[in-house]
Amino acid sequence: MTYYAQRKSIKDGQPQPINSRFGTREEMERQFHLYCASAATNADGFEVDSIEWGTIEQGVVERHVWTHDPVTETPAE
Repeated sequence: MTYYAQRKSIKDGQPQPINSRFGTREEMERQFHLYCASAATNADGFEVDSIEWGTIEQGVVERHVWTHDPVTETPAE
């Protein structure tokens, strides 16, 4: 089996380059969780993150999607 982990992101309304990795089951499950941790903290300021891992042959094992709310400024009083 060929395992993968993948992150798809949107920033400023534009799709960003897809980040894909390939390796063993253990490596790709770990990479999936690393991508999830990064998406949860959203240091890159993405609007949407779609993270998944699975096999080329059988498809997605698990997928998570984050939709981040844009940061709004609070008016000064």
